[in-house]
Amino acid sequence: MAPPPTLQGSSTTLSAGSESSGKMDAADQKEIEAIWSEVHAKVVELAGGDPKKVRQSLSIEDVLGYIDKVQKVDAEKAEEYGTFKNIVSKTLQCISTVGGIVADGVSDVFAPAGMCYNALTFVIQAWQGYEGTFANLAELLDKCVEFFERLQSYQGRMDSRLTRLASQNLRLFVEICDRTIKLRKKHTRFLRFTKQLFLNDDGVQDLLGMMEKLNSKEALLVNAQTYRLVSDSAGEIKMILETQKEQRREDDAKKWRRSIAKALGFPGTTLDNDGEPVPLWQRAFEARLNQLVEGTGAWWKTEDAFAHWATARYPEQSTLVLSGAGGTGKTSMMANTIRSIRRLGSEAPSTRVVAAYYFADGDKRKPDDDDESPTIERVSRTLLWQIATSYEAMTKSVASTVERASHFEDALDRWDQLFFSNKERRNSSTTFYIFIDGYHDELIKLLQRFSALSDRAKVRVFLTARPELLTGHVDNKLPGVAYAEVPIARRNSDDVEKYIECQMNSMSILRDTTRPGISEWRDVIKKDLRDKCAGDYFTLNTSLAALAKVDLIEDIREVLKDAGKPRADQIRAELRRLNNTRTLKEIREINEIILWIDTGKWFFSVDEMDAILSVKHREPSFALPSTEALPSIDQPPVLKRQASISQAQAQAQAQTEPTVADEPALLSTISLLPLAQKLREKYPLFSITDSGVIDWRNPEIRTHVPTKEGQHDDDSHGTTSLQVIRESEISIVRHFLATVCPGDLYKRFEFEEFFRQRLGAGLKEYIHLDPDNADLKIAYTCLIILTDEELRHKDNLRRYAMYWLLQHLSAVDLSAADRDLKAKIGPLLVRLFTEDCGIDSLFWPFAVNVSMKTWNQGEATYLREARIEWVYSTAGVGEIARWLNDSAVTKNITDSVGRDFVAAVKAPKVNLHEAILQYAARHMANHLFLRTEFLKRHFLAASCFLRGYLARVDGSVEMPNDAGIYRDEEDEVYKKWESNEFPLSALAELESWAASVLPDARSTPSDESLWEIHGALIAFQLCDNEEDKAEVSLRRAKKALELNPQNWHACHFVSARPSTSPKDGVELLTRAKQSVDDVRAKDQDWMSISANTALLARITLDLGNKLWEQGDYAAAASTHRESLGYNYVHFSAYAKVLGSYQEREQWGELVAFVETLNKTSHIWDAYYDELVNELVGHLVENNPDLLAQAADATNRWDAVVDFFKIGEEIGGKQEAYDLLFLLRDGFAKTLEFTSGAVDESSVINARVAALESIQAHPSDTLPQAKIYEIKDLLAQAYLDKAFRPNTSEEKLEALGGSVTALLPDINDGQSLWENILTICSIIRYEYKLKRQTELSTVWIKRIVRAGLELLSDSDEENDDSAYWLLARLFATVEDVENSAITITMRNMYQAQKLARWEDWVTTPMTSPLHRRSMIVQPMSDRLASTNGHSERKRSSSRGSGKGSTHAHTGEEAKEDKHIGTNNAVKENAGDLHERPVPAKISTEIAVDPVLDNKPEKPIQFVSCDGCDTWWTVMDEPLYSCADCLGHVQLDQKCHDLLISDQLNKRGLKCKKTHAFVLLPAWDGPRFKGMPKGCLPVPAVVSAEEGWIPAEEWKNRLKKQYLEDQMNGH
Repeated sequence: MAPPPTLQGSSTTLSAGSESSGKMDAADQKEIEAIWSEVHAKVVELAGGDPKKVRQSLSIEDVLGYIDKVQKVDAEKAEEYGTFKNIVSKTLQCISTVGGIVADGVSDVFAPAGMCYNALTFVIQAWQGYEGTFANLAELLDKCVEFFERLQSYQGRMDSRLTRLASQNLRLFVEICDRTIKLRKKHTRFLRFTKQLFLNDDGVQDLLGMMEKLNSKEALLVNAQTYRLVSDSAGEIKMILETQKEQRREDDAKKWRRSIAKALGFPGTTLDNDGEPVPLWQRAFEARLNQLVEGTGAWWKTEDAFAHWATARYPEQSTLVLSGAGGTGKTSMMANTIRSIRRLGSEAPSTRVVAAYYFADGDKRKPDDDDESPTIERVSRTLLWQIATSYEAMTKSVASTVERASHFEDALDRWDQLFFSNKERRNSSTTFYIFIDGYHDELIKLLQRFSALSDRAKVRVFLTARPELLTGHVDNKLPGVAYAEVPIARRNSDDVEKYIECQMNSMSILRDTTRPGISEWRDVIKKDLRDKCAGDYFTLNTSLAALAKVDLIEDIREVLKDAGKPRADQIRAELRRLNNTRTLKEIREINEIILWIDTGKWFFSVDEMDAILSVKHREPSFALPSTEALPSIDQPPVLKRQASISQAQAQAQAQTEPTVADEPALLSTISLLPLAQKLREKYPLFSITDSGVIDWRNPEIRTHVPTKEGQHDDDSHGTTSLQVIRESEISIVRHFLATVCPGDLYKRFEFEEFFRQRLGAGLKEYIHLDPDNADLKIAYTCLIILTDEELRHKDNLRRYAMYWLLQHLSAVDLSAADRDLKAKIGPLLVRLFTEDCGIDSLFWPFAVNVSMKTWNQGEATYLREARIEWVYSTAGVGEIARWLNDSAVTKNITDSVGRDFVAAVKAPKVNLHEAILQYAARHMANHLFLRTEFLKRHFLAASCFLRGYLARVDGSVEMPNDAGIYRDEEDEVYKKWESNEFPLSALAELESWAASVLPDARSTPSDESLWEIHGALIAFQLCDNEEDKAEVSLRRAKKALELNPQNWHACHFVSARPSTSPKDGVELLTRAKQSVDDVRAKDQDWMSISANTALLARITLDLGNKLWEQGDYAAAASTHRESLGYNYVHFSAYAKVLGSYQEREQWGELVAFVETLNKTSHIWDAYYDELVNELVGHLVENNPDLLAQAADATNRWDAVVDFFKIGEEIGGKQEAYDLLFLLRDGFAKTLEFTSGAVDESSVINARVAALESIQAHPSDTLPQAKIYEIKDLLAQAYLDKAFRPNTSEEKLEALGGSVTALLPDINDGQSLWENILTICSIIRYEYKLKRQTELSTVWIKRIVRAGLELLSDSDEENDDSAYWLLARLFATVEDVENSAITITMRNMYQAQKLARWEDWVTTPMTSPLHRRSMIVQPMSDRLASTNGHSERKRSSSRGSGKGSTHAHTGEEAKEDKHIGTNNAVKENAGDLHERPVPAKISTEIAVDPVLDNKPEKPIQFVSCDGCDTWWTVMDEPLYSCADCLGHVQLDQKCHDLLISDQLNKRGLKCKKTHAFVLLPAWDGPRFKGMPKGCLPVPAVVSAEEGWIPAEEWKNRLKKQYLEDQMNGH
């Protein structure tokens, strides 16, 4: 029985038509009445302790009448009294409204407003006759009114929490009145000279501050109430339950995992959307496994030291070191060992094996990861995360430690607290294997701690290391570490032979062993390579690659001869060969790849590197102002002798050879060979790693590549530079040949061409490193990208350039860098900050065709970083100043704009932000107020930039110079400058400045109109925190329309407002559309502008919406379809259109709209992200049966299927694998909602395609819960198909295999809760076949062991989760007895919680249980101390997503059997507080209720899937379906209807042929007097025994499920 999942709170604002939540529950009423009992006591105190002086029926008129009397006494101050009276009147009206809200929700014991009136009257009485009193009081009251006015707007729509907040506001008002009266006694002299007497008082300020804090909660409470108003509706809750049928609950395990990830210090860039680290280590492991040759790695079983370490119960050394040079197969052997350890079975030293591993290559997968953590930190967090999440009890134990720990000093401290000192580590049933690929000196202390463990056998370490690293320690290879060493080269000859065989199988010359002599040659090659390479896979692969390119016997012998050369010699030979054979362009490309591998901040995929290399063919022409000014960026070093050609030769060459500039960009690349193939065949220095990125084939190669300054033309240096062929040497050879060869023969052999090539070879560039200029070259490339109109639209290139430009610039040592290269940077820096192209590349959003959610996760983060570096901090502008103060950099800045820019930056006492960013600021203002760019992301980008820029220029606001502080999302500085919400006043300042720098922007009414509509839309989108935003936006839009009736944007905005009537909206939009139609009829090019077509599409769509509101459905639908042909609007808008069709059951129109979408896919395909997230995703989450209903009603499933197929095609072309996954998931769910026969084959195929795609392209952003859900649904589908009548044995086994393929690895540490349905599917499969396999037995044991471990720890809060987990298993295997015990135990917990809750609610407020034995504190102090608890968020959750809007009888769903009718339930079940202890009744005035000790209201934890009835405690039996894996429960009535084929419930897959387990109703009296430490035994289990000792029951489970042979199927 699935516990209810958590519902997400809605962010929708309250609508005028929302109904209140009904009668306030007793607990909330008691809290509010307690507040008013205090207020009443305070007012009595103000009356001098005489209750008779408090007028119960005091009204507003009475208070104002009293003021009039005071005025008559002092007629000279009539004006002052008049102002005061107006403020008092306004205050009393607010108090009346708010007090009425409070009074509506509570009993009539107190009169909230009347008591506030009394308090204010006492204040007036106390202060009358003092000079300036009422002016001061007016200021004070005006402050209070600011808070009260907000609360007035919720009249009639206030829930208990808002009511309580209103009560607390009024209570503070009375406290303020009390404070002002006390001030009267304190200040008796000089009152006439005092200004702001009350507002300057610390006590009053504190109280006003509390009032402000209270009201800051109002928005959160309104959002929460909005959700509750929706969820309290029975129809709505059933709809949500229907759509989220298969959602899992937000269980404690996920919270534990998130807290662990945070404590381990994973960088934010490595976390997925669930807050858990992306398992890069797992991907590296799986990639390595996929490369292993079958049968390799088995030698460990025959290696004594290895086998002893792996399987012995008490190994002599707990650490095993696999040593060998780089490239000898250590990492592959480690992967093989991990796989073997996980499969030990009966050979394992314990019943549970946990294998945690770290692959160094796994750290190379994540872009943007500028994590500079030490090696030990990176290794530790990876290993500790795997250990902590390996099984449930360990996860809980580590999470508890994290919760208790105040901090962690370093990685070793984390190991100490989270693992070494963890009691769960000492669990006798668990052995931990730690695998670390690559030794580092930082790890020595960690290894020493492993060796120092008293129970070392429990934790075994596997380490790969190079011998030279181990021997680096003088006294001991690894001091303080006891370990066994296995040199891999001594034992892996068998693996090497298998590898050679595998590679020869792929060679055309050696593949066919039936050909004569091939088998013999294969044996020769295998033997020679095995012996000569000695297990070195680097030399082995070099030889195998050479063999693959030859076919002659002599060539094969030559390759085998060279195979025995040392690795260093082979590397040097390879470098010489490449320098000799590769062309100049190819050498430069190799050097460019070296540059980015060595100095780039990311590890680049093949596609990314290909894009980077393409930049070299687009160098800007401006950088070469003359033919002599600058060389190419990669110009070879100038040698002592440099050959030259004559001018005539140069001219002739220019006439015969096309230049690069004359070629299209695509044709100017080096070759058409794909880069991946080029790396394999032509650039063997590099390889594509397991993680899919380009790196050195072996790190040792880099050590043999010379630096640029090390290249000379003498014969004595280095090993990789070619000997330069001198012109004099060529002259000697030419003379000889001319002597011995006739002239025609000399020409026929083209000796002169050969000489020219050889001379060029000696002078051309060589493969090299260039450390002095590496960052400079990358910075230059970044600047080209950012200032090139075409390149900047390549997302990966632009984002790298935006993110890392400043770091590369900062890393350049200007004194050592090449002057010519620096000179090329200068003009680009000027262009970056003065030209629109560069400014937009750095600060303006380009991604306009993705959803806001995707944009915030992607491009928005890069734009934010650009603002932080260049606008908010001084890092960027300081770096530009450094560069422009270098004469070499400014050498080629010759245009006037550039000279002015440089002069401004170099001016004395300059404001660098103003000098450098003034062009950008003006450009952003132009974007903000003059361009037709109206997306929220546009407004945010420009407004955030200008807000920071103006603050920097003005200097009146303090801004930290350090960029780091702006990156901390928790810091107030970040919140201030990167907030997405702007006050209207802040926008007014931006607008005023923009108007000053754009003086001609409002010169005509038309221009003024354009400006006004921008102002309206900016305020509408950015001022969500302003109450007046709607009014201001509408007013400015109307003004824009008045200034220019042809301002269609303004017309569209005004007409689309809810306040505009349908009639007026139709009139405005029709007029606008007609005007647009007239314009485009006259101007054929008008529709070629995207902004124009987008506007026309929006106008047309909204015209359809207004027609729909008028009831003209046919015309509206036709207009909606018409809009699709103009341009894309928004899929969120289309979703609303489809929803309105569904409400009116206009199924034909709905299908017609979908058909039109299909026909216009060429218009919206660029917005595929929004199609998936805002249409398909929206429908799946909120309206999953919409498309199915339309297709069923019209018999037009073809249109719906076509819609999804088109989406699949677009997603495939865009390689948007995350989105494809979600689309296919939506397609499958849509098919399942048909009222007819479900097309099971299509459903399964869609889900299989979704799963296979995401497995082939792992995602860092797709929530893992989505993947688990797909697996669960597929497993259940296969299980159902397997046991249908007439299923063949072959198909039955195949379906079982399909279920097995979906299972997670038993040792992967994935949560049982997340995979429980898939796991139970294989258990059920084996159970129904009446057989036991190792697979199902292992999973059963893991479930039972996990449940027992949770039940055996000291934390009772997770016991319910343990029973839930066990109940799933017991239902699956039809264990009736234990199913009954677990549900009874869960019912007992629920009954106890319910009893505590009801007892608390029914206990009178005057009971000692609700008093505190303490001296009465001021109300403000008590408010501050209790507020956080009483106002804590009470989020709701529901059952396991089960339910439907269609009950079997057509009647409304039955009400909850306990706690009213509210179907919204609270999460955190079991979070109970202790009952308050009776205390002595105080003689003081009534104090706060014991809110801190109020128990949580228990959740409704189980429901009937047939009629959606929910129970807090089961008072009737339920049937749990074993074939549905305990996921479906039915009450007696629904079960009977199912058996008789009368349960018509859409989406319910349960069948009458299924087996059921009866879950007994709660029988409280039966268990009365049950001793502590016992479990209740229901009557269906034993009529005699009412309970059983908990330990006895656990032992029974161990005997039944954890012994080798499981009993009792």
